[in-house]
Amino acid sequence: MISITDALTSLIKQIDGTMKAADLALTSSNTPADAVEPITYEGDLGEVRLEFSDNVINVKCKKADGEWKTAAETLFNPGEDDWDEKATKSVANTICEAVASSFGTDCVFAGKTAKTGAKEKDTKVIDVTEAVSSKKSKKSKEAASQYDIITFTNRMETIFPDLKGEMLKNIDKYDIYLPEEYFETLITPRVMKALRENDRPLLKKLFSAFSTFYNEGDNDMQSLIVVSILGMNLSKEEDLLKNCEKLMDVNLYNALMPVLEYLKTGGAKKRISSFASPKPKQNK
Repeated sequence: MISITDALTSLIKQIDGTMKAADLALTSSNTPADAVEPITYEGDLGEVRLEFSDNVINVKCKKADGEWKTAAETLFNPGEDDWDEKATKSVANTICEAVASSFGTDCVFAGKTAKTGAKEKDTKVIDVTEAVSSKKSKKSKEAASQYDIITFTNRMETIFPDLKGEMLKNIDKYDIYLPEEYFETLITPRVMKALRENDRPLLKKLFSAFSTFYNEGDNDMQSLIVVSILGMNLSKEEDLLKNCEKLMDVNLYNALMPVLEYLKTGGAKKRISSFASPKPKQNK
């Protein structure tokens, strides 16, 4: 169990990068022991207010020329015995994604990368946009929501029927969805098994989904597919690339190649980011 004060201190620290990316500054944070007052941020782009009620944080955003809108709601209950730093981190990630989406700015997760836990000062970044030209057009918020992590997870549970209901179990366990654990423990092993067995019908379904969600999803979605699911694992079993390279969309293929090259040179414990859709692949 973590005290409310400690949990809020950690939360504010973890969302700081995203708030700064949106040029929002902390203007108030009154957190007495028996109640939690709203935490507010303000800047040229607008305002953000984190409201607390019945163990829930309501994330409200207002653009400079707009009205208050609820961007997200997430459970926040440090008083529970099983509440830990991981649970606080998940809440922070939800807030970061909501703010970044509302203001069209970068989503910056504090201090650690999703997989390796490397500190940012030790992080090396490969910016794929510097190496390849981006042809990804802007999507409306409505369209983008069709390619979020929940929809992607549901697609995986359709492709792997034995996983039906596993996302709900994840939510029941943590009181919030932790996609990092879900994909690492359930999806990636099945993807690698299909590659090792060269299961063509299954691989066609998988890479159709990967290509679609890579092209239509946000940077976090692209990173999940290119780095966490494919890059980190194909770099260890390069011979399996031949079983899937012709099934990839050209953008996905061209994003994956520099990642594999980087990981081969010892970058597996460092961060890779900024996966914009690259130019069409050339003849191989």
